[in-house]
Amino acid sequence: MLADHTEGLLLAWRLARLKDEGKLKPAQVSLAKRQNVWKALKAARLARDILGGSGITLEYHAIRHMLNLETVYTYEGTHDIHTLVLGREATGLSAF
Repeated sequence: MLADHTEGLLLAWRLARLKDEGKLKPAQVSLAKRQNVWKALKAARLARDILGGSGITLEYHAIRHMLNLETVYTYEGTHDIHTLVLGREATGLSAF
C-alpha cells in the first residue's frame, strides 16, 4: 500500500510540475486519474480484507473508503474511458 501511495504522490507531483510549465497533456491527466484511483481502490480493498469480518463494519473505515473509491472509479471517467484515451495517445488510433 505504501509503495502504491508513494507512486501516486510522485505521479501527481510530476504532473503538477508539467502543468506549471505549460506542458501537461490531457492523456497524462487520464493516466494519473486511472492509476491513482485504481491503486487507491486496491489499497482500500486490501485493508478491508486484512480486517476480515470487521472490514465491513462501521467500526473501521475501510469499507467506507472502499465504497467512496468505487464511486470515484465511475464518476471520474471510468477506468475503461481513461484506457481508451491512453490507447489513442499511444497509437494515434481512436477506439471511441
